[in-house]
Amino acid sequence: MTTLFRYAAAEPSGACRRGVLAAGSEAEAASMLERAGLTPLSLGPGRRPTRARAKLADRAAALRRLASLTAARAPLDRALTLAGGSESAGPLFADLALAVASGRPLSAAMADWPGDFSEAESALLAAGEAAGDIARAAAAAAALAERRAFGRRALAGALAYPAFVLVAALMALAVFIGFAQPRFAEVLRATGAELSPATAAFFAISDALRAVGGPLLLLLGAALLAAILAGGTEGGRRALSGLALRLPLVGPLARDRAAETYAGALGAMLAGGAPLPEAARLAARTLSAPRLRKAAEAAARAVEEGRDFSAALAGAGFPPALPAFAGIGEETGELAPLMESASRHFADEAEARGRRLAAVAAPLATLILGLLIGAGAWLMMTAVLDVYDAAL
Repeated sequence: MTTLFRYAAAEPSGACRRGVLAAGSEAEAASMLERAGLTPLSLGPGRRPTRARAKLADRAAALRRLASLTAARAPLDRALTLAGGSESAGPLFADLALAVASGRPLSAAMADWPGDFSEAESALLAAGEAAGDIARAAAAAAALAERRAFGRRALAGALAYPAFVLVAALMALAVFIGFAQPRFAEVLRATGAELSPATAAFFAISDALRAVGGPLLLLLGAALLAAILAGGTEGGRRALSGLALRLPLVGPLARDRAAETYAGALGAMLAGGAPLPEAARLAARTLSAPRLRKAAEAAARAVEEGRDFSAALAGAGFPPALPAFAGIGEETGELAPLMESASRHFADEAEARGRRLAAVAAPLATLILGLLIGAGAWLMMTAVLDVYDAAL
């Protein structure tokens, strides 16, 4: 059982270095610092971060650099320090280097940070350590992280413009109802003009929206902030992923991205020599959506019981092509390359779906904005005509 310790230590150059390390006790943590050539200045208990310490894209790039450095036969602790670079992954990989320099396996050090490294990535490094090929394992782990990062960017890119248009529409509506309409209503009522039914309804709706608009906007803002914060925690990511699967247009895209990640992880672990039951169990841990994760775990248990993997995946909520790829792989005895091919297939499918989603969502958002502006202009003109009629 390891505990987190926050430390400040002096490097041989005299510079002060701060970080977090995992150890069995405070004495062990101090010993780890000393073996790494650091002089402890302060050492105390720390808390495991609820959010990832480094950005996903930076972790993927660092793992890719680690693969290149270890392939060039650089010492592992030195390779980890260099791989972290100056990005957000730098402190995380520096602490991994510290753990490795003290004698801990890299896979065990990665497992201390579940917010940054999935169980599948740690398992890949463990397999690489056993086979003496850390470079290949790091490259496979980098591929997993890159798939997740690409999937997030693709989904965000598809929804960015529609979200921008929707926010612009809400802001325009807020300005119109909050400032323009009340001033115009004062002028209209001052003339003593009789309000038409359309104008009266417009004013009543505007008054109601002003009464609840502020709290509603605050509630929407709080919900958005909560979603952003939840995206940095494991439980939050699961909830958001489960919600994404249920959305009409986003659901198929999220499902393809999940299948891409799952098939890629499974193929990488099988290629690294992991047995199918273990690889299937660990690959399931790469899935955030609770329904798909439970289905993948059930498939892993089915394989342990001797049933066909492809049959266990069928009807589990994955795209139908995934069990088809698995079935061909089982028939030919080439499950690992077939899973890697499936991952590429779902990446292409998700990219195509993302383009189609953007093509549909952008005009739809523009149409909504146009309808709001058109309705507002029509209602304002109706009110102007009421004033004109009163003047006559």
